[in-house]
Amino acid sequence: MIPTGGIRIGKFRGIEIYLHWSWFIIFFLLLWVVMQFFQLNLQSPPVRYIPMAIITTFFFFLSVLLHEMSHSVVANRNGVPIRRITLFVFGGVAQMSKDVTTPSVEFKMAIAGPLTSYALSITFGLAAYVAGILRAGTISFGFLLLAAVNFGLGTFNLIPGFPLDGGRVLRSFLWRRSGNLEKSTRTASRLGQGLAGLLVISGITMILLDFVVPQYDLLLSGFWFILIGLFLFQAAVNSYRQVRIRTSLSHLKVGDLVRPGVPAVEASTTLEEVYRLHLQNNPSSTVPVLQRGKLWGSIKLSDLKPFDPSAWSDTPAAHAAKATAREDAADADQPLFEAFTLMERSGRDFLWVIDDGRLIGVVFREDARRLARESGGGNRP
Repeated sequence: MIPTGGIRIGKFRGIEIYLHWSWFIIFFLLLWVVMQFFQLNLQSPPVRYIPMAIITTFFFFLSVLLHEMSHSVVANRNGVPIRRITLFVFGGVAQMSKDVTTPSVEFKMAIAGPLTSYALSITFGLAAYVAGILRAGTISFGFLLLAAVNFGLGTFNLIPGFPLDGGRVLRSFLWRRSGNLEKSTRTASRLGQGLAGLLVISGITMILLDFVVPQYDLLLSGFWFILIGLFLFQAAVNSYRQVRIRTSLSHLKVGDLVRPGVPAVEASTTLEEVYRLHLQNNPSSTVPVLQRGKLWGSIKLSDLKPFDPSAWSDTPAAHAAKATAREDAADADQPLFEAFTLMERSGRDFLWVIDDGRLIGVVFREDARRLARESGGGNRP
């Protein structure tokens, strides 16, 4: 359920920041709620409170971004690479390319987010106080809302249910004491599922209460509680499943699951030969392209379309092939779970397997999944 795609809006310390399309839904929904707060609690005319409501909403999402950024900066400093943060309908998510390896790193990463939210709450609270002294009531109210929501964001995330920050803090303590990551994750994940269940039940109760006592206007809140609960439940289940798979594959290297003998072509091979020998009978295949004996790129049938078929006999594969990115390949001695995680998070079905840059085969995501299932790592908790 990690969002993919989106609009790239910037980069900070090597971390790319994206807006998923679903973010716009929650932005305008929250803006409407904030405007209602201003209207009900202030005597200011719309021309004064609407601009401040927009600013307040932007600062709220900036707070969410800073919360996630604190996780990411701490993670990068402790050897857990995070290169992307995506803001979406349920807040923000930092996408790790490697799992946490020690309880202490887990704790530092997890606690950074709530501490940042509390620091922002204090900062906005002081700003609200100063604005109040200066008799800027509309501005003061906006800062007061930001102080409250940041306090709520930090407190909610400290609830000890995985995958919330509090659940990760709990897992770090259990992991440190027992030395068993899977058992610790199972406990924290079950608490997270319990929290998710409470949110869903609360949401259903709100919806039913709204039908009985309509003036409470709980319908929207009820649906929101249900959606958040379902999201947290699925995230808790998937997180535990990932840890079980990690345990199942922990003793294996990529080379242990490699499929050797992948047909490849040299960069100088013509497109006509590539098509006739490889793509004509298997149009869905991806053909690796070698240069000086090392993996350089890959070519698919769609890569030939920009070239006139009459020119295929004179066009080398290097002109049509796409260069291989580092994340398209795995070293033979790389832990299998790391390669599997990369494929899961990027949506790749396979990775080229290399040894000192030379292609030795391919590893498929489905092969790793099957192996994990056979060893008991693919079941739900």
